[in-house]
Amino acid sequence: MIKLIAVDMDGTLLQSNNQIGEETKKVLKKADQFGIKIVPASGRPLPGVVPYMEDLGIVGQDDYAVLYNGGLVQSVSGKVLISHQFDYAEFKKMLSIQEQNPGINLHFMRKHDYVTLDRLISTQMAKMSAVSATPFVVKDFAEIPRDFTFIKAEFTGEEDKLDRLGQQFTPDFKQNYNVARSDPKIWEINKKDASKGNAVHELAQKLNINDNEVMIFGDQGNDMSMFEVADFNKVAMGNAIDAIKDKADFVTKSNDEAGIAYAINKLIFEKAEKR
Repeated sequence: MIKLIAVDMDGTLLQSNNQIGEETKKVLKKADQFGIKIVPASGRPLPGVVPYMEDLGIVGQDDYAVLYNGGLVQSVSGKVLISHQFDYAEFKKMLSIQEQNPGINLHFMRKHDYVTLDRLISTQMAKMSAVSATPFVVKDFAEIPRDFTFIKAEFTGEEDKLDRLGQQFTPDFKQNYNVARSDPKIWEINKKDASKGNAVHELAQKLNINDNEVMIFGDQGNDMSMFEVADFNKVAMGNAIDAIKDKADFVTKSNDEAGIAYAINKLIFEKAEKR
């Protein structure tokens, strides 16, 4: 029996118009009424997720969201359940990578803002600020204190430059950090223990839910960690990358075709009716 459904946001829960489709909304609300916990699992911070949780009516004190690709798990009210943070030394390490790759933007995601040393903010960064409802703060290196911490680093730029950057992430680097490409123009870096898969697993444990009682939905590289948890019930969107589809137990319709609703109806409600 499924007790928790974790859904990626962009390209999964959200249609191309950045909204939740009516059929998907209806089915997720029905699942919530059946006592199934609905948990957004996103690279976004809480302000970029809460409006959609409100749209679904999942705004209770015991409703949660996996944020920053698993770097943070918070309740709707903002209570922190799980947190994995980088320190100042890792801030400088990310800067050194940027310096070796001209033309690539870098920002550091914190709970309430994005910090960047870049004076010229790309269109991609401006878009992220808008959809996440989180402001960018531009600082000089000298303004960054030694106790500076952040939850996630993101490199953004043109696809060909991001391709070259990806080739520079050595096996040692990937051994020490959780590296994911959530978009052709974005590389996301988290702490090694910070991933959507780990966060959903840890949250489920806190809620006394077993892995085989969890269903997950995703479409991109930053969802891969969820598809690598052996006992999760894994559903890939029809618009997912092939690597995600290869790991899935079921491939549903696309995000613009109510893929979440289709899979939940078929895999949960239809099965329940046959019992």
